[in-house]
Amino acid sequence: MTPLKIAALLMGLAAAAPAVAATKYECPDGYQVKEGLNVDFPHKGEKRAFVVVPPKDLSKPLPVWVPLTGTVESTNANLNVPRSGANAKLADAGFMVVGAVRQCSNQDPNGSGPVCNGPGANGWNWKPWREGRSSGADGDKWKQDEGPDSSFLVAALKCVGTKYKLDDRRFYVGGISSGGTLTNRALLFRSDFWAGGMPISGEWYVSQDDGKALSFDAARTAVAAAPTKIHQGRVGPYPLPRSVGPMIVLTVWGGERDLWNCGTVLCSDYRPTTQAGSNYFSAQKNVVHVACSATHGHMWPQVNTDAFNRWALTTMASYPKGSKPSAFKLTAPPEGYKCQLGPFTDHY
Repeated sequence: MTPLKIAALLMGLAAAAPAVAATKYECPDGYQVKEGLNVDFPHKGEKRAFVVVPPKDLSKPLPVWVPLTGTVESTNANLNVPRSGANAKLADAGFMVVGAVRQCSNQDPNGSGPVCNGPGANGWNWKPWREGRSSGADGDKWKQDEGPDSSFLVAALKCVGTKYKLDDRRFYVGGISSGGTLTNRALLFRSDFWAGGMPISGEWYVSQDDGKALSFDAARTAVAAAPTKIHQGRVGPYPLPRSVGPMIVLTVWGGERDLWNCGTVLCSDYRPTTQAGSNYFSAQKNVVHVACSATHGHMWPQVNTDAFNRWALTTMASYPKGSKPSAFKLTAPPEGYKCQLGPFTDHY
């Protein structure tokens, strides 16, 4: 789909979408947002950074895309390297792209390596992103608190909106691996803000029904034994919200090779985690859920990457916040992807 066709589609749907509450755009006192790298953004006692990539046409309210890298690659790689997503190209399709920098990178958009790879601290299960509570008692404080990374995404976007005209009904977040897990967390805690998102190979940290942690193997077994069940998880509030939305969620699974090894030990399998996420979001009456499967393994979708990114963002933007699920029409994805409405039915 060409940029002109995408723009026409978005403009037409903007006229049809019902009104939603206006976002209050604001920056921390004295902060001036700019194109490119923004540093020293104060948020919850930390200095954070983000990269702003605006489209050329700034004359109309802009749909927003916030892509999130995973554990291994940097923010700039996620924005500019084809193998890592090349998400900055979506500005050419009319989206405002805002690349959040991980706290562990110390405001460096090129930062990666061991400092952003490993167990989390202060009640968090993993880094680079603070995206799921730990299995110990220190994680209990995050049962009803979204945490500083989810709230940072919202704060940064509200600041960007003081300089650029943004479309309140089209704020979308998405990421790979730990970035996909943070996407799940952001959507579960802040469905009032986001119009939707795309968790790619994100964790759910499946737990017992009472919220207590399960071992890795026990969590895999639990989902395999009940693949259609709504599984509690340490990725979001406990208990999970009775309802979220309205919004659209595209959950992506990389196929049989979608696994993560911690050295010689398998420490994550994204078959059960994407199944659990798709089950929950598909069960919400105010959510349109699209389940997409491919064969690229545990990384940003590699087959027809640019075409898939444009299709995914155009699909989400076709469903602005406040739309009725009955009005949504799913178009065919690019070659190499199988997508359907509802939960995954190819996992078990």
